[in-house]
Amino acid sequence: MKNLILSFCLLLFISCKIDSSKTETASTDSVFVQIAKSEPRNLTVYGPKLQENPYELKLETHTLSNGIYDLEMKMYLYHDAYYASPNEKKDLKGKFTFVVANNDFFTLENNLIETPLSAEKHDYYSSDYDPKWIRDNTSYKQKLEITSEEDFEVRGHIQFTIEPRCTLEKIPVFIKYEKGVMKFEIDGC
Repeated sequence: MKNLILSFCLLLFISCKIDSSKTETASTDSVFVQIAKSEPRNLTVYGPKLQENPYELKLETHTLSNGIYDLEMKMYLYHDAYYASPNEKKDLKGKFTFVVANNDFFTLENNLIETPLSAEKHDYYSSDYDPKWIRDNTSYKQKLEITSEEDFEVRGHIQFTIEPRCTLEKIPVFIKYEKGVMKFEIDGC
């Protein structure tokens, strides 16, 4: 019985082997096309183009009044990615944070304002709760008040751990004020 099964598997393996040097000829009415068996056929794929990265970060500046601005950070998540909210009570190292160097040009007012606000989720089977995970597209606003008349450029970074990839993301940014125009951008250097 073993010999029979072994012979059958060997025969199946030999018959399924594809010779890349052979080509097949397909005919359509009066046109003949040769396609090599080893070359993949070009197929059109329909549907949304998936992002390579699990997130996308966009920065914007909004003028509130003379010398007061909102710096907005928009996080777009893809492929079931998530990260910890800056409002999380537990001491997690990977929480979403916005850090700028100490300077005499402006002050950051209040904390980051998260929209939509994350919520705690309690486990019904224990007294523990899950951390405030951000699983939806979320924006953060940080109010900034200019305290100097001079033009300036201050560097900082946005930091968080993106899950489930489990990598610490540290994105360099700069805040630039020149000739009355405020810029808040990702530092590509």
